[in-house]
Amino acid sequence: MASSRFWLRSKRFVVPLVLIGLTVLLIWLFASLRPTPPEKVAEERAWPVRVTILEADELSPQLRLLGRVETPYSSTLTSSVTANVEAIPVLEGQEVSAGELIVALDETEVKLLLAQRQAEVDELLAQKETEKNQYQADQEFVEREQELVAITRRALEREQSLAESNLTSRSRTDQARQALQSAELSLISRRLAVANHNSRLQSLDARLQSARALVDQATMDLESTRVKAPFDGVVTSIQVSPGERVRAGEPLVALYATDRLEVRAQIPMRWVEDARQALAAGSSLSASVELLGKTHELNLHRLSGQVNAGAGGVDALFRFREQLPAITLNRTLDLRLDLAPKADTFSVPVSALYDSSTVYRITDGRLEPVEVSPVGDRFDQGSQRLLIQSEELTSGDRLLTTQLPNALRGLKVDVIEPEPGA
Repeated sequence: MASSRFWLRSKRFVVPLVLIGLTVLLIWLFASLRPTPPEKVAEERAWPVRVTILEADELSPQLRLLGRVETPYSSTLTSSVTANVEAIPVLEGQEVSAGELIVALDETEVKLLLAQRQAEVDELLAQKETEKNQYQADQEFVEREQELVAITRRALEREQSLAESNLTSRSRTDQARQALQSAELSLISRRLAVANHNSRLQSLDARLQSARALVDQATMDLESTRVKAPFDGVVTSIQVSPGERVRAGEPLVALYATDRLEVRAQIPMRWVEDARQALAAGSSLSASVELLGKTHELNLHRLSGQVNAGAGGVDALFRFREQLPAITLNRTLDLRLDLAPKADTFSVPVSALYDSSTVYRITDGRLEPVEVSPVGDRFDQGSQRLLIQSEELTSGDRLLTTQLPNALRGLKVDVIEPEPGA
């Protein structure tokens, strides 16, 4: 009885222990029989990038300049006389030809002045003719008065002889002497008149010349009442109206020459010396501008003689190479200036440049930094490209064009495709 109780009491502990042992055994079997996953080896990442393929060439750096149309032939025509405005046959913005009437002033007052000046000339001509006639008469008077002096001298000599013989009175002798002196004075006066003939004639000629100059001036004033265009151009403003009275020097009309238009644009200081050397060598730099879908060529004509205060360059003056396009004064234009070509130059996208002087060549799928010298830009089909030079680069090299924030030597890259247009 006691042994059966002991067995029952032992059975309560053995069964749980057996179950626990079986559970542990099963867990161990499952863990041992579980398949081992393959070990994953970390691979180096390759960055997807685009490249451009280099090709050396002789290329001209280009500058994009903001220009303004102007002209050295811009005139404000003023009145030369005081007169009333009679007519204005043109309008603002109208094209005019050289010699075409622009403003007509009343001629009445100027014609009266011209008639007065001409009368002064006619009077002086008459005085000059009178002087010539007087000179001829004075010459004849000199001959007559010389004879009269000889006669009165002989009369005095006779009276003196009679006086010595007491055959005449002293008063008759004095009268004869007085007559001789009067004749001599008259002769001296006539000779002086003859001697001064050239001086009087020169004085009349001088006055006549002055009077004729006044006639010419009045004639010019009469012509200036018809204000005409000095060149082919466009009227920009009309500052008077018909019936208005204007004084000499007052502005009438402003216009500019259509065949002398220029484009003023500022060249940065970095490129001024290149432009100056090109002009000194006689090889004019060329520029172009797009107007109404058409490209117009220009030549660099000259550089300004000064640098404006606060400016970062020197003003350059361009002239159109062929017929002038239909543009107006003061219009703003977007110019593209071609500088002197540079040999062994590569054209690359702007995104290829790092740190202002570094590019990355791709060799065996890895980046290799190369130091370059940027020499300018080019603008092809509306896109900007960078011109660089380097002795380490050759045609056929592939350059990175994707901007990578972690670009460094040896970085592994995966080339997607060449840069379009490379």
